[in-house]
Amino acid sequence: MDMARRTDFDGMDLEALMDLETLVLDAPSEVLVANGEFLDFIGQGNMDFLTALTNLWDNLDKYEHPKLHGKSVVIDRPTINILGGATVKGLGMAIPPEALGTGILSRLLMIHADMTEHKITFPAPVKEDAADQIVDTLQKIRTDLKGAITRTAGADAMLDRMYKTDPGVEDNRFSDYSARRFIHLLKLTILTALSEHRTSLTAGDALKANTVLHAAELGMPKALGEFGKSKYSDVANSIIDVLTKAHSPMSHSDLWKIVAKDLSDVKELGIIMKNLMTSDKVQVITVKNKQGYMPLHREQKKWDEALLLPEYLTPEERTF
Repeated sequence: MDMARRTDFDGMDLEALMDLETLVLDAPSEVLVANGEFLDFIGQGNMDFLTALTNLWDNLDKYEHPKLHGKSVVIDRPTINILGGATVKGLGMAIPPEALGTGILSRLLMIHADMTEHKITFPAPVKEDAADQIVDTLQKIRTDLKGAITRTAGADAMLDRMYKTDPGVEDNRFSDYSARRFIHLLKLTILTALSEHRTSLTAGDALKANTVLHAAELGMPKALGEFGKSKYSDVANSIIDVLTKAHSPMSHSDLWKIVAKDLSDVKELGIIMKNLMTSDKVQVITVKNKQGYMPLHREQKKWDEALLLPEYLTPEERTF
């Protein structure tokens, strides 16, 4: 409903123009949702809303909702962007396991960050003009850059190579995402060019975009944790997190002390560990005469180095 009303008609009563089935707008209906707590916006397990967002994300010529609050709603050329923050557990509450096959996850880029060990008790205040350059760039893009996006021959060749040699994300929950990955790459390539005030895509733009996207993808399985896999997902995610930070193998009793409050019986821990080992997430090894569980990392297919530009990232951003 909010997107359907986002049009300015100088001197005219908007309420008088709410017969949206016959109203033709001259501009796309755009909205940006920015929420530090994604769960607050999306709600808990709201499948109807998730399905609607999945459809809106595809830049349709027209979106029609049959009956919302008793009225037909028509949105002309919807364009929706969402920037939200969530914990692994919060994301699991917002997007239930049954949503895995709906396509919503293939439209999200999940930017994961591990807990930092660098603590600042009293951070310096952000400078008032810190965002001025970003705001100025965005305003210039909106006012100056018009018309169709074009591609150089070099960009076409580079993008073609990336599309055909994409190694994929090492997690079967991202199988739908892999099918849409090229769309994300094209959008990022466009954004890279626009940020440099151009509408013609180059091979360099594609390299920068693929580098940023690949860096994000390496952390996306962590962002989901063990979400969507079983009724023990939260506990399994906690175990993986603990093992990843451990400096030596952890025994069954070590892990039970950590998760005992979350399980009703120690036998459940056995089921969880068996599932984690079967799915190649955990292994049993012996280090310095101590046997226990440690994470299992299998070698993944990698990108051709010629299709990445590591120097485009800061040292802290480089994870490959």
